[in-house]
Amino acid sequence: MSGKRGKPGSSVRRLVLILSLFLLTAYRSPLTGQRHDALHYDVSLTLPAADSVFTARVQTRWRLTGTAPVILDLDSTLTITAATVNLRPVRWSRRGHTVVLPFTGVAGREVTTALSYSGIPRDGLVIRGSGAERTVFADNWPDRARRWLASNDHPRDKASVSWGIRAPAGFAVLATGSLVGVDTLPDGVLRHRFLNPEPVPVYTMVVGMGVLTTTPLFPLPCDTACVRVTLWTHPEDAQRALDGPFARAAEMVPFFARMFGRFPYRELRHVQSTTIFGGMENATAIFYSGSAIHEGRLSEGTVAHETAHQWFGDAVTQSSWHHVWLSEGFATYGAALWAEHTGGDSALAASMRGARDAVLASAAVDRPIIDTAITDWMRLLNTNSYQKGAWVLHSLRGLVGDSAFFQGLRRYVRTYLHRNALSADFGRVMGTAAGRDLSWYFRQALRQPGYPMLDLDARVEGGHLVLTIRQVQKKSWGLFRIPNLAVRLDDRTVIVDLRGQVTRVVTHWAGERPPQKVEVDPQGWWLLRVSGEQ
Repeated sequence: MSGKRGKPGSSVRRLVLILSLFLLTAYRSPLTGQRHDALHYDVSLTLPAADSVFTARVQTRWRLTGTAPVILDLDSTLTITAATVNLRPVRWSRRGHTVVLPFTGVAGREVTTALSYSGIPRDGLVIRGSGAERTVFADNWPDRARRWLASNDHPRDKASVSWGIRAPAGFAVLATGSLVGVDTLPDGVLRHRFLNPEPVPVYTMVVGMGVLTTTPLFPLPCDTACVRVTLWTHPEDAQRALDGPFARAAEMVPFFARMFGRFPYRELRHVQSTTIFGGMENATAIFYSGSAIHEGRLSEGTVAHETAHQWFGDAVTQSSWHHVWLSEGFATYGAALWAEHTGGDSALAASMRGARDAVLASAAVDRPIIDTAITDWMRLLNTNSYQKGAWVLHSLRGLVGDSAFFQGLRRYVRTYLHRNALSADFGRVMGTAAGRDLSWYFRQALRQPGYPMLDLDARVEGGHLVLTIRQVQKKSWGLFRIPNLAVRLDDRTVIVDLRGQVTRVVTHWAGERPPQKVEVDPQGWWLLRVSGEQ
């Protein structure tokens, strides 16, 4: 709102404060209260063939963390028809977009709840078309699963999931996990049963239905466990997708397995679907924009990005959305590693230049990667989480070397496989792999905004070259440390330990003229800018 207003009187201010606290408490208490640990969701769904009404029954096994009642996230527009705790009917209550189920228990014990409901989803479960054009696809990120799936919709609470999905015959049906059976029911309805025994975050628990054709993607011989990879598309788009972005999709799985560790699930499906994103990394079933595939706009880089997510984001999940770079930054760098694998050093350099250009042009550059001021999770889908996060990994690789870097990545996956982690956890693992304290690096990389902007001066004095490097970035960004920064002076390279406002290096120099060409970080390991460069 523009314009100015006078300050309210003290009594008005007190009234506003009291009302604000009341509304904040009334709205937030169900969301910020004690939550229990969901261990397994057993989801029964009936997907609509004609209208947009779906029905669901979600049975959840919990490990209690205290004596508070069970709280489930679920859109208030959906109609609840029954609720049980340990098979006994209970009276539920609704608080905003949550459902409260009463019970008495103690921490450490297990309890099983069930909630039956139906309705037309406002979001999260996208229902489109009619007849043979009917499609149903879940689109959950970041916390839109609650629009259709009763759950503890937060990434820190991972659980296994099983499905019983009723759908009309003639439609392909899929869900997170692997198909374990199909039952024929009356009236031309089939029940498809899936199981994903590995715990995954709720935002990756999805279902899909449509007239889709399935194409096996056969991987090359692999030295790790081979994984069944398939492509699910509309029939008319199958060949276009197979010849284009998915031509090498099966090869990505063994490649990333060598980089990160064994593939964490039993299979992987690439699915042409309905999503607001170009790609969405649902565990075992990656969803892609249907129009991007149909129009030939989907890139192989996006496929690599989403495939890398199966390790980072799905199998190892950030405990807090504020640490989403552990998912998006890792997947972005995963795509760069795939480019390096298929196109060599020049392809990696091109990927990182593109990421650098995106960071330098972004308004997010004035904010740190871990930005706790953001509460609208969609705003975290910015260059800090993606491109700058990828640069954090790339610079770390240059700092510690390939051996320690990839050993650390694999150790991080092993340590937190099917669990949650924060940035400090990753930092500790990488410090152990490198055999040194890296806390300073992660502090500046994740907690400081911006990047180093350097001003260089090289002059010859008495047979020596005096190289002066000044950090001239915004004061609000702080100062950066860069150990072993390479500076090429014509055909000679000097190594600089950059720290502080001004760094000076004196080296022997033959001749009276300063170098004609000065190049900072010629191998491109650091996200920085030199005065005069674009």
